[in-house]
Amino acid sequence: MTHILIVYGTTDGHTRKIAQVLAENLRARRCSVDIVDAAGSLWRLSPESYDGVVVAASVHIGDYQRAVARWVRMYAPLLNGMPTAFLSVCLAVLERRTEARQEIVRIMNRFIARCGWRPTTTKLVAGALPYTRYGWLKRRMMKRIVAKAGGDTDTTRDFEYTDWNDLREFAETFADLAAQRPAPAVGRYTPA
Repeated sequence: MTHILIVYGTTDGHTRKIAQVLAENLRARRCSVDIVDAAGSLWRLSPESYDGVVVAASVHIGDYQRAVARWVRMYAPLLNGMPTAFLSVCLAVLERRTEARQEIVRIMNRFIARCGWRPTTTKLVAGALPYTRYGWLKRRMMKRIVAKAGGDTDTTRDFEYTDWNDLREFAETFADLAAQRPAPAVGRYTPA
């Protein structure tokens, strides 16, 4: 059985949902999956006993969650020797302007370089607009940002843009990739 670890960071909860759905899809492919919130009590869980690792984080104000960056930096040498994926969750994925998509790729590449990680694959994933869970100031700011991009501005309801079928296809591809990992070498990795 292929053992996969999903480490995620979330601000408004949607990346957690993405991690949970991804785990269900991987389990349907007969993988054993553990999910860890990078900001939770298990944040020091080492990836060394896994066949593959997926890291998911959402972009807010031009960067990802600090807890995710901390975890990736801590285990980057180990991650660089196994199949890994980075899921960048962001609403800018929906923008039609080339500049917006290029900016998301720059943010992602800067994060990866800063952490010293070389993921096997990266994927941009559309997030959500949980207007009803935002405070009044954040709701107003998000409405202005989204209106400028031509998105949904009805703040009385939430909007979910994630392509769940695409995520299922990603799970299939990653499960196959992780299953091809050679047996781990004897020895333990100790973070600095």
